[in-house]
Amino acid sequence: MGTEMMSLKKQILKGTVILAAAGLVTRLLGLYNRVFLANVIGAAQLGIYQLIFPVFMVCNAICCSGIETSLSRLVAAYGSRNCHGNIRRLVKLAVGVSLLAAGVLALIVFVLAEPISVYLLKEPQTAACLRVMAPVVVFSTAHSCVLGYFYGLKRTVVPATSQLLEQICRVTAIYILSVTLFSGNTAGAVLAVCGMVAGDGISCIYTLISYKIHVRRLDRHALCDNDGADGRLASYGYLFRQLMHDAVPLTANRLSLTMLQSLESILIPAMMKLYYDSSDQALEIYGVVTGMALPFIMFPNTLTNSLASMLLPTVAEAAERRDFALIRRAVSKSLHYCLIIGVMSMGVFLLYGNGLGMAFFKNEMAGQLLTLFAFLCPFMYLSSMLSSVLNGLGKTQLTLLHNVLSVGVRIGFIVALVPKMGISGYLWGLMAANLLLALLHIIRIAHISGIRFHVVKSLLVPVGAVALAGFLSLGIYRYMLTSFTLPALIVIVIACIVLCAAYGFVMLITGCLNIKS
Repeated sequence: MGTEMMSLKKQILKGTVILAAAGLVTRLLGLYNRVFLANVIGAAQLGIYQLIFPVFMVCNAICCSGIETSLSRLVAAYGSRNCHGNIRRLVKLAVGVSLLAAGVLALIVFVLAEPISVYLLKEPQTAACLRVMAPVVVFSTAHSCVLGYFYGLKRTVVPATSQLLEQICRVTAIYILSVTLFSGNTAGAVLAVCGMVAGDGISCIYTLISYKIHVRRLDRHALCDNDGADGRLASYGYLFRQLMHDAVPLTANRLSLTMLQSLESILIPAMMKLYYDSSDQALEIYGVVTGMALPFIMFPNTLTNSLASMLLPTVAEAAERRDFALIRRAVSKSLHYCLIIGVMSMGVFLLYGNGLGMAFFKNEMAGQLLTLFAFLCPFMYLSSMLSSVLNGLGKTQLTLLHNVLSVGVRIGFIVALVPKMGISGYLWGLMAANLLLALLHIIRIAHISGIRFHVVKSLLVPVGAVALAGFLSLGIYRYMLTSFTLPALIVIVIACIVLCAAYGFVMLITGCLNIKS
C-alpha cells in the first residue's frame, strides 16, 4: 500500500511539473504578447480589446462550459469500462450541440456588433473587434469540447500542448500582421483580435486532429452499452439525456457567474468615465489595469495553481475515504505555501513595480498600478488556491456561491466608489472581495476538515524575510545602477532574482520552507 501511494505521488508530481512548465511558458508568451501589444496599439486600444471579452465569455459559457465538464465526467465513467463506442457518440453529441449554439451566437454577434458595442459595452469602437471575434466563438467551443474528452481520460499532454500552440500562433500572427498588413498604420485593437482568431483556429484544428488519431488507436476495442453487459451501444437519445443532465445546471451556474463578471468588466470603464470625465482616459486606464497590471500581478499565480494541482488529488482521494486528517494536512500545506509565494510576490511588486512597468510596458501608469496592486497578491493567490481545494472536496456549488458573493462585492464597490475615487475605488473592491472570498472558503474548509495555521511560520517570518531580502536586493539594485551601464530591464530582473533567492534562503534556514515535505 505504501509503495502504491508513493507511486501515485510521483505520478501526480510528474503530471503537475508538465502542466506547470506548459503553463509557465504560456504565461511568458502571454506576457510578451501584452508587452508587444501595449507598445504597438497603446493602452487605450488595449482597453477596447479587453472590452470584448465579456461578450466572448458569455458566449463561451452558453456554448460549452457545462457541456465540457459533463462530457469529461461521462468519458471518465465510460472509459473505466472501455466503452469507447459510447464515448465517441458522446463526443459527437457534445461537439454537435455546442457548435450549433456557437454558430447561432457567432452569427448574432457578427450581425448585431453595432448595437452590442453601443448599448451593452458603451463603446462604439468595439464593433469592428466583435465582428472579427465572431469566428473565435466557434473555434473555442469545438476546442473546449474535445479537451473535455482528453481530460476525462486523464490525458493532459494534448491540453498542455494545445495551450502552448494557441499562444505561439497568437503571438506569431500578431507580430506578422503588425509588420505586414498593419505596417505603417495605426493597428488598433483589431490586430489583437486577429491574433485570437489565428491562435484559437490553429489550436482547434490541432485538438481535432489529435482526437482523430487517438480514436483510431482505440478502433479495435470492443463496444459496449452503458452498463457494459452485452456489447451493445447506448442510443443517442439516452446519451444525450445523460449529457444534458449535468450540462444544463452547470451551464446555468457558470452563466450566472459569467454574467456578473461581464457586468463588472463593462461597469469599470463606464464608472471611470464619470470620475475622469474623459472617455479616452477611462479606456486608457482600463487597458492598463486589465491588459498590463493585473496579468502581471497574476503571473506568479502559475506557481500556486501548480501547487494546487499537486495537492488536490490527495484531497479528493482522502475525501472519498473520509480521511479528514490527511485533508487537514494537505489544506494546511497549501495555505502555508500559498502565503509564502504571495508575500514574496507582494515584496517584488512593492519594490520594483514602478521599474517593471516602465521596463516592460514603457508606461508609467502601469508601474504605479503594479505597486498599488501589490497588496492584492496574498489575497488573490489564496482565494484561487482555496477555491481549488473546495472544488476538490466536491463543494462546487458552494464555490460558485462564494464567487458570486465576491463578484457582487466588487460590483458594489465599482458603482459606489469608482465614480468618487477612480481606480483606487476598484482596488479597495478587489481587496474586500478577495478577502471575503478567502474567509468564506476558509470557514467552510475548516468546518469540513479543520485547518492548521501557524501565524509565525506562515505570516510573520515571511514578512520579515521579504523585508530583509528586499533591503539586500535594493542595495544591489542601486549599486548596479551607479556602477554599470546595463539596460534598466536587466538591472530590475537581477534585483528581483536576488530578492527571491534571498527570501527563499531565509525561509529555508528558518524551517518555514521544507523542500522534502
